Amino acid sequence: MQCQECGEIARDTTLRYCENCGAKMPTPPPGARRTAARPALPAERRAAPARAALPGDDTEEQPEDTPVRRVAREPERAEPEELRGPPYDGPIWLAHVPAHSPSVLGVGLLAVALVLSILPFFADVGPLWSLVTLAGGWLVVARELRAVGERHSLVDWIPDSLLHPAVPALYAVVVAVLAIRMLGVGVTPVLWAGGAALIGVDQYRKVYVGEEGWSRFLDPRQLRVGMAPVALAGVALCLLSLFLSWEAKATAATARGPIPSGPSELRVMDQTPASSDVVYNLLDMPHDAGWDQPLSVLVALLLLGVLGLMALRPEVPRPEALRFAPLGVLVVCLAWLIFNGVLSWGPVLFLVGLVATGFVSVYGSFSFSREA
Repeated sequence: MQCQECGEIARDTTLRYCENCGAKMPTPPPGARRTAARPALPAERRAAPARAALPGDDTEEQPEDTPVRRVAREPERAEPEELRGPPYDGPIWLAHVPAHSPSVLGVGLLAVALVLSILPFFADVGPLWSLVTLAGGWLVVARELRAVGERHSLVDWIPDSLLHPAVPALYAVVVAVLAIRMLGVGVTPVLWAGGAALIGVDQYRKVYVGEEGWSRFLDPRQLRVGMAPVALAGVALCLLSLFLSWEAKATAATARGPIPSGPSELRVMDQTPASSDVVYNLLDMPHDAGWDQPLSVLVALLLLGVLGLMALRPEVPRPEALRFAPLGVLVVCLAWLIFNGVLSWGPVLFLVGLVATGFVSVYGSFSFSREA
């Protein structure tokens, strides 16, 4: 289309005014479409600064011929490998456990068992041993975290003197005895057995095995030498007796109370209670077992301590008074039996095992004095 004033030919037939002189362009024919883009602006109008200068801005203006550069966002710096530590390539079930330690997982299972024992229909180990389990588990977790260099505000302030290797060793023995005490069918017995097994296996590998471990003092094979197997069988019999009844059975006359009076239409019938049903008590432990007696767990630990003294290596130096320690343990256990025992299968078997252990202890004490 051609301008009638200046004769400029426009490529775009839809323009209404001439781009050269500004005169009105002739009316385009109907159905005309835009055939080309608007021509580029002149060079002097196209070369604009990259940004408008703000008042008080001392930044030098960019030259007109300099293209505008886009600043790319700087990628995040990767954390150094020294801070992240080496990648974990251990068992999957320990990937999210602090310090990747089976002992920490075992303490967690014991903590869950203690929390569940608050409810009335879950078995518990009593307030004293619950406190011992929590305090000892706290020290074990602190030792495991400190061994791998992990930090936590709950355990960082614990002094190193409380993290001696004897702490996890004794804790493993205590939770093992408590797991034996909790043997049965239920949720809490499974948690106690699993937690004690994890702690025992892990601490055996870390504390007992090795040149600096407790294996240089203790040797379980010493319990197969001489009279030691008799003491081992006696202690096992004592622990087994704690699962039996330690209370006398009440007679039928004393078990029944006075028959309440009432209307003549009502009759009192003797019915077998559900608790005396064989099917009901098939998987249930007796409520008057030896483990339910006061200080039963402490007595079991003392008997295991006697076996520990017998398992000492012969070349390990020991004080002279230590040979009388098993005799003192036997006196304490005998006093506990007299105070809590009655004429039933549990106390009788405990007495038999105690006599066997005492005989070996007396024999070992006198033989040690003759060798000295």
